[in-house]
Amino acid sequence: MQEAVHYGKVELIPGILCDGYVLNDGTAVMSERGAADLLGMKQAPFQRMAKFPPKTLKPFVDDGFSITHQSIKVIAKNSPYQGRNIIVYDSNFIESFIRGYALALANDVLRENQMHIGRRCVLLQSALVQTALDTAIKQACGLSPDIQKTAQQLTL
Repeated sequence: MQEAVHYGKVELIPGILCDGYVLNDGTAVMSERGAADLLGMKQAPFQRMAKFPPKTLKPFVDDGFSITHQSIKVIAKNSPYQGRNIIVYDSNFIESFIRGYALALANDVLRENQMHIGRRCVLLQSALVQTALDTAIKQACGLSPDIQKTAQQLTL
């Protein structure tokens, strides 16, 4: 079983704190609750959607979309869930979800109750692209940028 060895609060959108972990193999993941919060969803609908993506989303997400979650044991000392098993989603799943909803919004196929998720995903996509560019340029110039702060500034 994989173990979460590092824990931190991820704040890409000001005021939205998400539990992030790094596993013992170096994989970056978010807790199920953290991923749901990031995307503006309640946890129960997020769980259902992760197992069975809505038909409107299927053409826009990667194959295997629903099988990328895993149960991990938290051993990170600073995590409030230390010693417990939790469900996490890796960054590939989260990126596929964000891209899928953004494309579904652009293709006008989301239902009314899905529109807020699509809009949140477009916001995240734009901020993360700008953050990656900003970070790459600053790192190439020998600086150590604060990635979370940059992302927060770009989502305002």
